[in-house]
Amino acid sequence: MKRVLLLLFLFLSSAQTMALIELNGEYGLSTQKYGADRTNEIEATTIGGSVALYLFNLTAIELNYSQTETITSENNVLTIDSTYDLIGQENNVLVYSYGIGIRQAFASRKARFRPSISLGYARQFIRDTTQATFRNNVTGSTFIVNDDVTKLRDDSVFGSFNLELRLTRTISLRGSVKTIFRAFDFDRARDNVQYLIGFSWYL
Repeated sequence: MKRVLLLLFLFLSSAQTMALIELNGEYGLSTQKYGADRTNEIEATTIGGSVALYLFNLTAIELNYSQTETITSENNVLTIDSTYDLIGQENNVLVYSYGIGIRQAFASRKARFRPSISLGYARQFIRDTTQATFRNNVTGSTFIVNDDVTKLRDDSVFGSFNLELRLTRTISLRGSVKTIFRAFDFDRARDNVQYLIGFSWYL
């Protein structure tokens, strides 16, 4: 975290020497209901942002941050024994990452459509928690059991394809397809794909 902030400070402090600075903000939301009565739900929310500092006309150094929270809620009733039922579970997975890499654009900022790709290194952090709700069928009371928090860190690779639609001289509508996966584990690139929409602002 401190290293990323230091790099960001150094890049911004030297902004006067850069031909172009691009700020990006993105958001994604998906929900899915499942089960016989559609009482179970998966909701995933993603926010992200990046700073691209163009060293050349179409090539930039990119710093980015992304955070995805996925909440899975299940309300199936499972009988444990004659006294207790499991009446609900909720799993919360928070994944966030910091990355640095290269962004290559394929059109100038004045173009109506501006495609680009990004590729680089990311440090990924995962926090996983689960809680279960039980019911005592004798007393009718309920209680919650929380699982231990699981925390993981991975050296990862990020990649993205971005397409911008120019709205004004400085603002563009931006759509992205992104992936992040453990370093050198390229077979997993398709396991974590996100579709995001946001805006770009040129300084």
